[in-house]
Amino acid sequence: MREQTFEVLESAAAEVMSAPAGIVHSGASVWEVVERFLTGPARHVVVLDPAGRYVGVIGGRHLAGLWPLDPKQLKATPVDALGCAAWISLRPDDDLRTCARALTEYDVDAVPVLSEESRVIGVVTARDIARAVADSDAHRHPAWEE
Repeated sequence: MREQTFEVLESAAAEVMSAPAGIVHSGASVWEVVERFLTGPARHVVVLDPAGRYVGVIGGRHLAGLWPLDPKQLKATPVDALGCAAWISLRPDDDLRTCARALTEYDVDAVPVLSEESRVIGVVTARDIARAVADSDAHRHPAWEE
């Protein structure tokens, strides 16, 4: 059983990732990011350059300090001013441990998975990792058996 426990940790990011819940382009305003958070399920927003390559990821903490600003200022502030975390990303073949380390080390709730061309092919979230562990045979509770 101990061997099975570690098998799930060898899963690749590409096997557990989900689709990004929110995407904006680098020319967007902070207001557009706020709208993504308010109108959809996004807890993070992926920022892309005009060619569709990854620029960074924005979480709720990026916006927390800006919230007292009035909507006019948010509409005039470019998303680039938030300091997107461009250095935080994963490769499709990174294992679950690497994914978990990235989430905890950078204290974020989502890390984009990039192709070799720096295109976002998905995101790994804490929920994706929890789902992978919960679904592994090694951790299946007897009550879950049908």
